[in-house]
Amino acid sequence: MRSLKKNSVQLDKSGIVYTGLVILKASLLAVIVTLLGFMVFAVVMKLANLQETIIPPVNQAIRIISIALGGALAARSSKTKGWLKGALTGLLYIVWALVISAVFGGKYAFDKVLLSDALLGIVVGAIGGIIGINLE
Repeated sequence: MRSLKKNSVQLDKSGIVYTGLVILKASLLAVIVTLLGFMVFAVVMKLANLQETIIPPVNQAIRIISIALGGALAARSSKTKGWLKGALTGLLYIVWALVISAVFGGKYAFDKVLLSDALLGIVVGAIGGIIGINLE
């Protein structure tokens, strides 16, 4: 245990490595929150026998809440440039969603939908970052 402490690296909290790790962690947390939200919504859909027309707006709401939460967490843990860290978290969230979609869905396309999703991730993440940095 003692040798681990001697060899551990102290990360500078204002450094780019620390910021990158914070953004990576926040984006992964946002993906996990999205997946949990989708599972809860699937159970609600099954139990409540809702119409399928409700699926796209609820899915979009779950994604927006997750990205905002991730942006807020990234900004909160670093204390500076919250909007930028939130925007990067939102963009990384979209990259994770694209990778997951490609792995499990088998296809992806670089089109207007991906561009609008990236823009959504950046804007919502920045808003989440602005909110997160101003929370006490």
